Amino acid sequence: MVRFMAVLALFALFAANGAMAQGAADLLAEAAERNPGRLEARLLDLVAGFGGSEGLTGQGIEEHIALERSGARASALRRLLALDLDADGSVTRAELLVTQRAASATGRGRLERHFAAADADGDDRLTPDEIAAAGLAAGLTGLREAEAALLRAALRLDGNGDGALTAEEVRTGLARLAPEV
Repeated sequence: MVRFMAVLALFALFAANGAMAQGAADLLAEAAERNPGRLEARLLDLVAGFGGSEGLTGQGIEEHIALERSGARASALRRLLALDLDADGSVTRAELLVTQRAASATGRGRLERHFAAADADGDDRLTPDEIAAAGLAAGLTGLREAEAALLRAALRLDGNGDGALTAEEVRTGLARLAPEV
């Protein structure tokens, strides 16, 4: 009975890995169908920027994802912290109003939208925790999980299976996807 359960567990593990691999292939095929030139350019830039001489690895992809998200997070934090006129670490509605007076109509609306989105408890005051949470949320929208999954799926184009994706493997792999499109 134990052996049967072990075999069943291994089968489930392999089936799940196969489904994940198929999902990755589907992500690549869909992206290639939507805009093959954009996908190729993005992957080639990623290989060149995060790959190094040995090629792009999973670690390089994760570093890229982290960097994209940190940039979006920093931008959101910068916007909110610029409202903190007295540098106490929080932002009040009064500080928002002072800043809005100096902004264009579009800018005033954008400031209001960002403030309201970050004010989780609706008390017209952004606490340091609310500011940090808004930054984290912005980081995740800066590079959504679907886009991160597509970038991770790019490793399926690793033709020689060495765990490092080269520019040539990107071109060859995408060319193989082309007839399916």
